[in-house]
Amino acid sequence: MRPHAVTGQTGAFAPPAREPQPAAPARGPSVARMTRNRYTGRCAAVVLAAAVGLTGLPDPPGARAAAPSARPAHGASGHVYVANLHSDTVSVVDTRSGTVVDTVPVGDGPDSVALSPDGARLYVTDSAADTVSVVDTRTRTVVETVTVGHEPSRVTVSPDNRNVYVANVGGGTVSVISPRTLAVTDTIAVGDGPNGLAVGPDGCSVHVSNFDSDSLSVIDTRTGRTVTVPVGDGPTGVTTQAPPH
Repeated sequence: MRPHAVTGQTGAFAPPAREPQPAAPARGPSVARMTRNRYTGRCAAVVLAAAVGLTGLPDPPGARAAAPSARPAHGASGHVYVANLHSDTVSVVDTRSGTVVDTVPVGDGPDSVALSPDGARLYVTDSAADTVSVVDTRTRTVVETVTVGHEPSRVTVSPDNRNVYVANVGGGTVSVISPRTLAVTDTIAVGDGPNGLAVGPDGCSVHVSNFDSDSLSVIDTRTGRTVTVPVGDGPTGVTTQAPPH
C-alpha cells in the first residue's frame, strides 16, 4: 500500500537575519522529515527540496549571477514553518526563542511545505482538499489557493523560482504551478503513488518517486517528456546531487 495519508508534520526553514560578516552559512538547506504510514506503521525519511536562498555567499568561478527573483526579497525571518496535518494549520516557530509566534490556517490536511528561493512565499500541500495554499511569509496569510491533482503530497520550487512542482499521490500526476500567475500551467502523468520529488541541480529535470509503481519518473522540464526508471520496492523519497566539477 502507498502511504497516502501520513500522520507526521513537515517543516521548512527560513534562515535568521545575519549581521555583516566575512563568512556566510551554506546556501539552500534541505528539509528532512519523518512520515509514518498509518496503514503499515512504517516510517520513511523524506527529503524535501525546499531550498532557501541566502545572500553573502560568493558564487563559484564562472557562475552566472542569480536573477533578482532568486535572492531574498526582504530580511531573512529566522523562522521554521511546520505543517500540522490534523490541525489544518502551519505553525511559525522563531528559531531564536524556540517558540511558536504565529499559526496560519490553511486547507484540509496540510502534508508538506516548501519555501520559494527568495523566502517570500510558502507553498503548502492540502492533501485532503486537493489544493495548494500559498502563504505570504511577510503577512503570514494565505494569498491564494490553487486547485491541483488528487491528494497532493509533496511540493518543491525550482531554483530559478519559475515553477512550483506538486506530486499528487492519489492522481499519479505532477502539477506545475506558475509563481507569477499562481495557476496550474501543466499536469504531467507519472507513475502510481508519487510521493517524493526533487528538482535537479540545474533545474532541467524533476525526479519523482512512485511508491505504487516501484519506479522513478524523470521529467524534462523543457519538453515535459518523462522517462521511467525501475527502482526498489516502495520508493518514498528522492533527492539529487550535482555532478562533480
